[in-house]
Amino acid sequence: MRQATLIVNPQAGRRRNLVLLIPALIQALADRGVHAEAVQTTGPGTAGIVAARAAASGSEIVFACGGDGTVHEVLQGLVGTETALGIVPIGTANALARNLGIARDPAEAVIQQANAASTRIAVGQVSFGRLSSAEAEGQQRRYFTVMAGAGPDGALVYSLLSGQKSTMGRTAYYAHAARLFLTQSFPSFRVTYRLQGSQTWREETAVSVMAARIDDLGGIFSRLTPGSSLHAETLRLFLIRPPAPVSLPSWFVFGQLGLHRANPWLKMLDVEQFGCEALKPGTAVHTQVDGEWTGLLPIAVRLIPDSLSILIAPDAGPPKRRASH
Repeated sequence: MRQATLIVNPQAGRRRNLVLLIPALIQALADRGVHAEAVQTTGPGTAGIVAARAAASGSEIVFACGGDGTVHEVLQGLVGTETALGIVPIGTANALARNLGIARDPAEAVIQQANAASTRIAVGQVSFGRLSSAEAEGQQRRYFTVMAGAGPDGALVYSLLSGQKSTMGRTAYYAHAARLFLTQSFPSFRVTYRLQGSQTWREETAVSVMAARIDDLGGIFSRLTPGSSLHAETLRLFLIRPPAPVSLPSWFVFGQLGLHRANPWLKMLDVEQFGCEALKPGTAVHTQVDGEWTGLLPIAVRLIPDSLSILIAPDAGPPKRRASH
C-alpha cells in the first residue's frame, strides 16, 4: 500500500471539528489502497517539521489538512523531496486548492487525490536579505506556491497577527483591508529585477510588488493576478508605482474591469529574479509569503525549478496555464 500522512491543523478556519473526521478520511484512503496516519499540529511552524519527518520516513503523500497557512507550512518541509503534497482544504480562502480543482468537502478531497498522479513544479523562494547576499550561508528562506509580496499586502497580514484572521468572515476581512489601505500611508521602495532571458538588471520604484503563481486569489482579489501559473518557468511580477493613494485603488479598479494593461501605474513583468529594499534606512516595509507575515525588507526572490511534487486530481485537469499576452 502507498503510505500517507495527514497533517491536521485543529484550529483551521471553517471546520473546527476536523479532528472528528480524521478516522473517516483514513478509512477512505485505506479503501483506495493508501495507508495513512494522522498527526495534529501543536503550534505555528510545527507542520513543516512534521512534513519533513514524514517525507524522510517514507510517506509518499503528505496531506495538509487546514487552510492556506497550513499548506504553506507543510510546503516548507516537502520542497526538494519526492513526497507529494496533497490538500484537504479547511480554511476560508483555500487559494491553491481552488486553483487545483480540489473539492471543498474533506472526504471528497482525499478520495479525489487518493490515486491522483503527481506533477513536479517550480516553487518560489524568498530570501530575507539583499539580492547580492541572497545565497549567503544560513540565510533564512521561505518557499511559496501562491504569492509573495511587499507593501500593503504585507502590512495587511501584519495587522492580523493577533490571530483574528482565522475567525474573521470574508466581509469583515475586506472591510479591515479597505480601512487599512485608506488610512495608512505606504512608503516607496526600490525594486531590482531581471527579465526572462536577460542578464541585465533593471530598477524601479514601487509602493507594492506581488509575485504570483496562481491567477485566482479568490473573492474580491480574484482578478488581480492574471496570467500567473504554477507551470510558468518565470515569476509573474505585479509592480505598482507611486503615488500609493492613486495607484493602489487603480490596481483594484482596473483589475475588476479586466483592464490591467490600461493601468498606467501597473507593470506586469515575467522575471527570473527580483529584489526589494527600502529607499531610506529604518523605513518599515512589510512582507508576506503565501499570506503569512514574514518580516521587513530587504528580500530577494527567485524560482527553484523542479522542486515540489503536487497531486493533480484526475477530474480537475492541469493547473491553470499562463494566458497569452
